[in-house]
Amino acid sequence: MVEADRPGKLFIGGLNTETNEKALETVFGKYGRIVEVLLIKDRETNKSRGFAFVTFESPADAKDAARDMNGKSLDGKAIKVEQATKPSFERGRHGPPPPPRSRGPPRGFGAGRGGSGGTRGPPSRGGHMDDGGYSMNFNMSSSRGPLPVKRGPPPRSG
Repeated sequence: MVEADRPGKLFIGGLNTETNEKALETVFGKYGRIVEVLLIKDRETNKSRGFAFVTFESPADAKDAARDMNGKSLDGKAIKVEQATKPSFERGRHGPPPPPRSRGPPRGFGAGRGGSGGTRGPPSRGGHMDDGGYSMNFNMSSSRGPLPVKRGPPPRSG
């Protein structure tokens, strides 16, 4: 089940950047009493980002508006109207975690390997000093585990 932010709150997407709060209030006000119109704007330019939230006093009015207005044209653009939901990072442990904020390589992988650059793949045979200071010619078997031990009858003592 989708977790609603507020039952009477609608998300309106695909808006013309020229559409303002007054236009939204006029169009959606036909369905019932509106508590809030929140047009999302860019911080730097203060222009519309093309989506808004309209909160109705009555959840039933919001449902009617979403049903009737979804896909309709407003200021020359087809709009998407649906029940607003909380972003996944506000839902607690329900849903996927937010994406990581760092842009670098994963932290757990190549860290602390002596600056080998995190290269993976077959070892080079040129004897380069890129694996902790050992020549690759002498370190070929270390990544495959211990050498096989021949087992036989124990040596006789006595």
